[in-house]
Amino acid sequence: MQKRLFLLPLIWGAYGIGEVLILNYLFGPVASASVSYPANDKPIGGSYLPVLFFNFGTLIALIGFSLYSLGIWDIDLSNRKVKTDIATLAVMFVSGVLILSSALFLFPLTAALVYFLATNIE
Repeated sequence: MQKRLFLLPLIWGAYGIGEVLILNYLFGPVASASVSYPANDKPIGGSYLPVLFFNFGTLIALIGFSLYSLGIWDIDLSNRKVKTDIATLAVMFVSGVLILSSALFLFPLTAALVYFLATNIE
């Protein structure tokens, strides 16, 4: 338990630094305040939605690692359903980030959502 508690500052630090570095890489420095979009680009569809999927995915991972390091959630990777759920969640977030660069990513996103709806109805 104590070893896992030491992971908490590392996880939160990596999240903060990774968030800043990745968003700076994708959109340039925020301090310039002049985000230029191409003439035909729509800001909501072109940038805000992928950033929303990225932030939501990293926050879900951050909360999962934090709960694991606190000992509240114990991941049982020997269970096939848990592995499938984690892989489907990863597919959903990656295709959500990439959906606006290519329409082909709509199919894995839809398949992941249908999988979650089909397997979690009780």
